[in-house]
Amino acid sequence: MKTYSLNQLVKLTEKEPLKLPDYFSKHVLEQAMLYVYDKKEYIIRFDKQVDHLFLLIEGKAKIYKIHENGRRSLIQFLSRGDFIGELSLLEVEEQVKDVQAIDRCICLALPYHKVKQELLNDNHFLRMMGKYLGEKVLLRVEHFSNNQNYELKHRLAAYMLQTEVEGVYAEKQTETAEFLGVSYRHLMHTLTEFQKLGFIIKQGKSYRVNRDELIVLATGLIEG
Repeated sequence: MKTYSLNQLVKLTEKEPLKLPDYFSKHVLEQAMLYVYDKKEYIIRFDKQVDHLFLLIEGKAKIYKIHENGRRSLIQFLSRGDFIGELSLLEVEEQVKDVQAIDRCICLALPYHKVKQELLNDNHFLRMMGKYLGEKVLLRVEHFSNNQNYELKHRLAAYMLQTEVEGVYAEKQTETAEFLGVSYRHLMHTLTEFQKLGFIIKQGKSYRVNRDELIVLATGLIEG
């Protein structure tokens, strides 16, 4: 993890310069730093205390729940505009989860000890956070509903688009199968079909993805 000042944001972002949302007061932003995480680096670990509120400025990440038996389950994806550590800020989460970067992630980092009381007394911030958390719940409900109502090919296409980095999909297939609610055998069969149809090209243990084809398939508009 690398740390930068807020005025270095434009230099760090690879795309168009990003404008920060008006979630925070000027005083709160004055306490902020930028944390940059490399691909597969952990932003939060389940066995470590969370002491910052993060806003994901660039990149993609995954949230894992760690079970008592040591197993972990992928439960959600994060992208630009998502918060990390908001449940700890609100003191409603007893068990911290792992958050791992999929690709390079740039996070606005606000230390709790400097901004917590101000944020919890900021009605604008609390209204925004309430809306954000409601939308987050709806996304999880939609995921479970999709697992029951859509064929694997559509869900797998969407999953590959969420996790590919620079056109390459390289996720663990056992994890993918669990998240999508299917058997490993069913998943591998579908990946083979994707190769035959030209949606993906196998490269060692990874796959080069045809984004245009996967985007169409993910919408459920074509039959594979």
